Amino acid sequence: MTKNITRRRFMEGAAAGGLTAATIGSALPFRNRAWAKETITGVEWGPPYIDETKKILAKYDKADLTWELHQGGAAAILAKIKATWPNTAYDVVDMWSPVFVSCVKEGWAEPLTAKEVPNLADVPAGVITKDAKGNFMNVPRNLNFALFAARGDTVPIEIKKIDDLFDPKLKGQIAWPSPILNTCLQVVALSLANGGSETNMEPGWKALKELAKTGNIGRVVFTTTDIINTLSSGETSVTFADLGTLSGVAANFPMKYYTKTDPSIKCFLAVEGWIVLSNSKKKQAAFDFINFLVSPENSTAWCAGMQVPPASSKAKAAKGLEHAVFTDEELKKYAHLPDYEYVSKQIDPWVKRFESEVVPLLK
Repeated sequence: MTKNITRRRFMEGAAAGGLTAATIGSALPFRNRAWAKETITGVEWGPPYIDETKKILAKYDKADLTWELHQGGAAAILAKIKATWPNTAYDVVDMWSPVFVSCVKEGWAEPLTAKEVPNLADVPAGVITKDAKGNFMNVPRNLNFALFAARGDTVPIEIKKIDDLFDPKLKGQIAWPSPILNTCLQVVALSLANGGSETNMEPGWKALKELAKTGNIGRVVFTTTDIINTLSSGETSVTFADLGTLSGVAANFPMKYYTKTDPSIKCFLAVEGWIVLSNSKKKQAAFDFINFLVSPENSTAWCAGMQVPPASSKAKAAKGLEHAVFTDEELKKYAHLPDYEYVSKQIDPWVKRFESEVVPLLK
């Protein structure tokens, strides 16, 4: 049955998503506080990210942690940093590829070396974000893919190509992310499948408007928690998300990952990990904290819980990640590495376009 989505419901959902994240994101300090410890303020994604991070930090006693959770997509943190800079209260922030690029350009990220973060030496230099001078600017924790996926036990059809998203049997079954999630890569995927790209999005917007008219989009999602809840409840069965978010569903239900299905269904390689803000007054504590999180042992445990490949060359990848391991030929055929610097600058206009052109067509 198709859900009744209107422009008003879209706006209410967006507001509710932010409120929920803000409420959840109130301080989540870890226990076992010691009088002399410094308190680091960090930003992390909601469940399952924060849950796996808390498990690792249960054995960390060098500093206390106060957490705020990302509200909606990770790109939303950029506006919060800009609004408070140089007095931003965060010390460390968990980010992904396009947001790394923006932070570096703004001068918000502290340069890092293996001297400050020894475990950085185990991360291949090719996946580390660098500034114009070649300085390392982040500490990658894991690789990730943004991709189309479905619950294997509830999806009503076998999806073999991108055009299958328009099948009437998927009426109300798609959870479509707001552009703030995944930096709108879900529309880039539609654009690539129809002869466009991230710099030529007209084919993607045209396809998305046609998809909206079918009634197959049963819910617009604004947070990672929204995605987990709608798939877990059985309200919808198909979505576009990252592997880390989807692990929250895969823990309880069989999942199908469309990473090597057809060249028309592209997935997007990204890196996730940490930056230290350049205005932090607790840089050494922040360095020690990140170094602990990305040790081979902790990277192995965290990535196993999230079902994502680790960035550390000394960490071990969990079993069952065949859909996230590619040969060079498979990467060329099924994956796309977008221009994240360009994409990160388009979020605001893309959000406005989604609201004005796509939302009114949702049934």
